[in-house]
Amino acid sequence: MEEVGVASARHSPNPRRRSLVAEVPAAAHATILRAIRNANADVIALRKATNVKTDYKGFQLVETTLAGCHVAISGEQDQARVVKLLKTAARAVALFGGGDVAPAAERTIKKIKTILQALEAKSSTNK
Repeated sequence: MEEVGVASARHSPNPRRRSLVAEVPAAAHATILRAIRNANADVIALRKATNVKTDYKGFQLVETTLAGCHVAISGEQDQARVVKLLKTAARAVALFGGGDVAPAAERTIKKIKTILQALEAKSSTNK
């Protein structure tokens, strides 16, 4: 049986391939992360101002979704992946965002849609 090396010349990364990937500009990336942090702060502020029932998990689910989205996007520059992460977060917030957390969830979804529109507009002008 023949051994296969993990790092072979055939599987080395192509330095030219990186240029084909549309990256989110640094300023836009910072704006996206700030918007997610602000949305999470909005959810936290609403939770603190609301008399939350013990068994209600909406705030926790939305906060966890936004925190996970922030972590994932903070390490991602590929615009297509950032868009996918934002769309996934928007769907999750919509799913979990009923009940007492609804006002903050609706504002969060609007913020995400605005970011997506801006990213998609930049993407279409760069083609």
